[in-house]
Amino acid sequence: PFVSFRPQYIYGPKSNKWDYIDWYLDRIVRNAPLPIPGDGSQKVSLTNSEDVASLLASVLNDEAAAVEQTFFNCGTNNLVSYDEVALLCAEAAGVSDVEIQHYDAKLGKAKFPFRLTDFYVAPDTAMAKLGWEGAKSTLEGDLSWYVESYKARGGAEKEIDLAVDSEVLVA
Repeated sequence: PFVSFRPQYIYGPKSNKWDYIDWYLDRIVRNAPLPIPGDGSQKVSLTNSEDVASLLASVLNDEAAAVEQTFFNCGTNNLVSYDEVALLCAEAAGVSDVEIQHYDAKLGKAKFPFRLTDFYVAPDTAMAKLGWEGAKSTLEGDLSWYVESYKARGGAEKEIDLAVDSEVLVA
């Protein structure tokens, strides 16, 4: 029997996907505007990899229920808006004045790391059927170590091409 787990937008110390939050920090540390599509209120679930790991391990609570369900969404109930991600990242980076510029989503994603609409998964089924207690981490609580990791990976010094940002902001 097989069970499928569908994680969405994972970050964390053992994660190999840094693009989502780095996109914000790349602009914030350079005092560049953050082009966010639409009005920035779109919701997203950013889930710490440790929470995903605990959800995967929760199968051991009830293997039969896992097989019966066949798939589970791996995520957090702690949803944040695209604008909230920007403000939380700025605060963690020690930047008090972040420039968010909304643009018409009809222009496309440019290099924006998320979908143009709300995109999140609910872990309710895993909580109900597997007894998973839910995510313990929050983006707000994790951003201080994330920013330190970003700096250690050379994020603040790396060369960034913001030309595509300019294209959607001038339109």
